[in-house]
Order: sequence, then structure tokens, then C-alpha cells
Amino acid sequence: MFDPFKKLKLASAFLGVAEDAVRADANLELGDLFGRLDVRSLGLDVARLLDQDGVRPLYDSRYLPQPEPLDRLHAYGEGTLGREVARYLRAHKQQRLIGPPAGFDFRDAGGYLALRVRMTHPIIHVLTEYDASPLGELAVQSYYVAQLGNLMSGVMISSALLQITRDMPAKLGEALAILAEAYQRGQTAKPFLGIAWEELYSAQVPQLRELADLVPRNSNIALLDLDAMAEPDPPPPPRVNLSGFGGGTAEVTPLRNAVAAPTENRAEPRGRPPSQSSLLASFMALAEQAQEQAQQSQAKPPRTLEPEPEDGEAEPELVDPSPRHAAKPPPPPQRAPVQPQPSPPRAPSKANPQPGFSVEEQDPKIMPAMSPDDPDFF
Repeated sequence: MFDPFKKLKLASAFLGVAEDAVRADANLELGDLFGRLDVRSLGLDVARLLDQDGVRPLYDSRYLPQPEPLDRLHAYGEGTLGREVARYLRAHKQQRLIGPPAGFDFRDAGGYLALRVRMTHPIIHVLTEYDASPLGELAVQSYYVAQLGNLMSGVMISSALLQITRDMPAKLGEALAILAEAYQRGQTAKPFLGIAWEELYSAQVPQLRELADLVPRNSNIALLDLDAMAEPDPPPPPRVNLSGFGGGTAEVTPLRNAVAAPTENRAEPRGRPPSQSSLLASFMALAEQAQEQAQQSQAKPPRTLEPEPEDGEAEPELVDPSPRHAAKPPPPPQRAPVQPQPSPPRAPSKANPQPGFSVEEQDPKIMPAMSPDDPDFF
């Protein structure tokens, strides 16, 4: 039973059946491990695979769809095959699915089947629930051996077991367990090459597992958990409070290159009452202006005015000397009609009020109130 195995140089040296076991070469080649292998035998058995259910119809129809963008796959909805495949690819920093090359030769049936294996590899990970860890990839290769019977997957499994035995002996038990599980699931499932998976992106993943007769997993070794692999959403940017009112809990981010206006250059809002200091300064300025006008009027010759009443002196009127505030000249005197009795004295005519400030004083020597404590203040 083990005679072919004993012919291998490695096996004969290990089992001690070779006479030169002690003098065995330290460096071994691939043929020393697996015997004489034909490279063509490592590929797929095209004739056997085309006879599987659904494979030949897809090949005859030249079914090689172009890959869809990940955004479109993600838009299929929660739990769908498209959404889960997009999440799997993004979790592994992949931007797209593998698609057919331009000008693919459909006469090569073996090349067509090998391309379909590559195109559906992420889909197999999602359906079988094996992650992309070394043990997960080892399980997918065991699934391929059960489905395709290809020797290349067997070579990869053998090489991985050798490395695990040498570098991670504690993982050998888990590796053998997951290999057996994946192989048994692949034996009972329908051929995945006979299903047009790209047309089922909108279907729910549990329904597709039932469609493919894929039995549930019986262990958590290398279990694919896309929720744990998903990156958290970035926090929203802080809002900028431009209203000028407080009370918000959000952090206020100042605008770049924003310069606050100087306080002294800010315009006062309309309708605000002036302060007492500004009123006092204005009153004092008007008082000084009235004194200067009074002195100038005394220095100039008296102006001819209308007769004043006998019972008192006319109150001099001080007006802003600017041209726009100049008083209108008094009207010419009118002749009084002849009446038996003299007409009552007329009140002195005053100029029409003009916009601006004017001060009327009873006595040229009166002084304005300089303090709020003065009873004459305002």
C-alpha cells in the first residue's frame, strides 16, 4: 500500500528504508517531495468539470460578466451577496473584482474555467464563511479540492501543512480540523462553477447557501466576521457656531484666516440712546459756540430790526452759522391799516426752524450747567 510512497527520497529517508538514510541530501527538490509531476496535471480536469451541472451551458453562452463597482455592490442592501462581497473586498483593501481580459479566447475551455475560479474567489469566501487568514485560505483550497479535484490546491495544502508543522505546531490540530470540514462541505455542495453568481447579487446570502446545498459550519476556526472587520465610520466634522449665541455643546471651530474687526471701528446699533457724557460734551460745545456768536454780534454794527415790544427786550436767537442752517431774512414790514385804535404790539418774528442745534438764552452772561449735581443741569 505504501510502496509508491516509500520510493520518495524524503519518505524513504524518514522511514529508514533507504540504505543511505544517514547520507540523505539536506536540500530537497519538488520531485523529492511529490515524485515526478507533470505541470499540466496540476491544472483542472476540463472534461470532468464541463460535465458538472450547469458548467457547460455557461461556457457555451460565453458567460464572463464585467465586474461591477464596489459602490454599486454595496447599494444592493443589507445581507445581500453584493453588499457582503463589497464589504469583504473593502476590508482587505481591494478596490475591484477580477474581470475578463480584453479579447479573451473562449476556445480555451481550461482558461475559461480557471478564470471563473479567480472571478468567484471572494464570493466563495463569503458563502463558505472562511476568512482570509492562512487557515481560512487553506480551507478554501480544501473546498476546491472537493469541488474541482485539482492537484494545484493539493500541492498548496501540503506545503502549508509542512510550514505549520515546522513553524506553528500548536496550529496543526486546527489546520487538520478545518481542512476536513471544508472538504466535506465541498463534497456535498452543488458545483459552484455551474452557477452564475453575478446575477444573484441582490439575493440574501442565507438563501444562496441553501440554493448551493452548502451545509453550515461546525466550528469557529477562521470564521469570517465582516462586522468585526468593518472600519468604524469617521466622526462628523465639528459644527461652526456662526449665530453668535452660546448654549451649544458642539465645539466651535474658528474659520481659517478670520480676523476680528476692531472694537473701535464697529458701528453703534441704531436706536441706542446716547450716553450722558456725549450729551454733556455736545451741550458744552453749543454753549461755547453761542458765546462766540454773541461776541461777534457785539463787535459788528447793529442790524436794523423790526420794532421790539416795549414790555421787554427781544431774546437773541443763536443759530448754527453754517449755510444750510442760516436763518431766512425777515419779511418786509407791512403797513398797518388805519384803525381808530393802535394795533397791539406784534411778537418778534422768528425764523422757521431748521434741522440742527440752536440755543436760546435769556441772558448773554448765563453759563451752562457743568455738573449733573447742578440744579440747572438738563
